[in-house]
Amino acid sequence: MKHIVIGVIMALLISVPAVWGHGNASHVVGVVLTVENDHVVVKTPKGDTTTIAFNLETTFQQNGIHSKTARPQIGDRLAAEVTKKGVPENRDWMATEINFATPKTP
Repeated sequence: MKHIVIGVIMALLISVPAVWGHGNASHVVGVVLTVENDHVVVKTPKGDTTTIAFNLETTFQQNGIHSKTARPQIGDRLAAEVTKKGVPENRDWMATEINFATPKTP
């Protein structure tokens, strides 16, 4: 089951545009370049970088499993549901949910 979830996440990260919208939220996908206490910087498939802030209300899923303590690491593949509401200064987006997975090494 874990391999299926990782496969689905990886397929989404490869096949979807960098940002798409539904309702009041948008999505950002890419590879994590840097991680700080309150934000991550992500390189999108188009080669752009974007800064995604997170807070106590942001939910995290690592490999499809919700976790209060897990945080993405440099090199992880990330898909985030984001909004412009409540964006801190010097950040591009505020995340409501962050899904991430570490790619397998061959």
